[in-house]
Amino acid sequence: MLKKIPTAFLPFLTALLLVLSYPKFYQGWLAWLALGPLSYYILRSKTPRAAAAGGLVCGVVFYLGILYWIYPTMRAGGVNPAVSALGLALLSLVLSAEFVLISVYGFYIKKTGTKAWPYLFALGWFLLEYGKVYLSLKAVWFPWFMLGYTQWDYAPLIQVASITGVYGLSAAVCFAGALAASLLVLEAPIYKKIIRFTPAILVFCGIWLFGRAELKTAEAAAPLRSFKAALLQPSIDLYSKWAEAEAGNIRAIIEGLAAGAKGADLVVWPENALPGWIEEPFYSAWLKSPDFRGPAGSIVGSVSRGDGRHVAAFLLDEKGEIAASYNKRQLVPFGEYVPLRGLLGRYIAPVAALGEFAPGAPEQGLMAFRGFKIGAAICYESVFPYLFSADARAGADVFVNITNDGWYLDTAAPYQHFIANIFRAVENRRAVIRAANNGISGVIDPWGRVLAKTSLNERVAMIVTVPVYAERAFFPFYGQWFAWAAMLAVSAFLLAVLFI
Repeated sequence: MLKKIPTAFLPFLTALLLVLSYPKFYQGWLAWLALGPLSYYILRSKTPRAAAAGGLVCGVVFYLGILYWIYPTMRAGGVNPAVSALGLALLSLVLSAEFVLISVYGFYIKKTGTKAWPYLFALGWFLLEYGKVYLSLKAVWFPWFMLGYTQWDYAPLIQVASITGVYGLSAAVCFAGALAASLLVLEAPIYKKIIRFTPAILVFCGIWLFGRAELKTAEAAAPLRSFKAALLQPSIDLYSKWAEAEAGNIRAIIEGLAAGAKGADLVVWPENALPGWIEEPFYSAWLKSPDFRGPAGSIVGSVSRGDGRHVAAFLLDEKGEIAASYNKRQLVPFGEYVPLRGLLGRYIAPVAALGEFAPGAPEQGLMAFRGFKIGAAICYESVFPYLFSADARAGADVFVNITNDGWYLDTAAPYQHFIANIFRAVENRRAVIRAANNGISGVIDPWGRVLAKTSLNERVAMIVTVPVYAERAFFPFYGQWFAWAAMLAVSAFLLAVLFI
């Protein structure tokens, strides 16, 4: 079939299939063959420049498709149409470097032969995703897309993330498409091609059977304990949130939702839900008022002037006193801070209404609450697996992710953002509680099953039961060995094809 499609169109086809695999299209099954067209294009490329061009086209088109919401987000923030379109185009162009890199890599490893090529290409994809996440420690990157995220709705398949992280599932999905493409290049009878596709089928079946066994174990497992959490979703218009005239109305909304949270052990507010700085005497007293005092503790999202300007989360005890805090470590580029500030600061201001913030310390203590420990993550920190893994190693019993996805309006972004939390739950075998300003809020169990969730733009205080399990995942403690093994294998073959 691919042989009948014009070669130049193949990168577009891969981009289209990947976009359809993501929310809001939800056709994750397409991802298993989505990289087939691009792989076939790479295998037919005569020069590395041609392979790079295909990767560039694929990457730009794909990122335009899944990040289209950048445009309406910027427009809603008052940015003019031309600059908004340019911002989306430039971000897509920059992020397409991932596809350019993997395409050039795929071109050079063709020297290993078509039999080895799919395996090495999948290992390269593993390293690409692993590397781009850790790149954020030293540089500015936006690791929003992981190929494995396309499988979020297939509970048996995602269980492998407890061993390899999302990266292993991504490599498996990549391998299926790459192997299919390599067989189309191969001159052989059709029955031999079908036989040679068997490894991809075995990988799929192995992951599926492992997942089924894990889910069966989950059915038999009993939580050590559980607690009731109230997730506040006030659905406050982001672009009027910091208007002084709206502060009273926002407080009234939160008070009304808090009234519906009675009986919960823990009340979780979304990111920056407090319509002011938590250190202000007025808000400090407000949080201690009878409207919030009771048997429950609270995790309140607020901006803070503590030891610097921070986006933060505060654990309050039943008296409204601050018992613990967390400062956001991974700030949103151009939203909460300006990268390369010395160069760009004079031309660009952060989108956040309150200006620029400082990142929190890389290592912060967990929040202790009623005998268990909470690992906190704010907003898009949910796309950085190493933050959750570090907290899991430190003893986190449950994770709380608070966010304000009001930036994204009614686009695919809130849905894309939510599914990342499913993988953080599976990778660490810990439940994830999520409170979002306008949605999607919910609770995810350690096997990635969504136990409850809200609708987008719903105003609600949702009471959920959060299970705390004793299960300990392999990935946060030993998962890095897969990356080292992949690095050794890829390096060895690259050295062989480039210098021998």
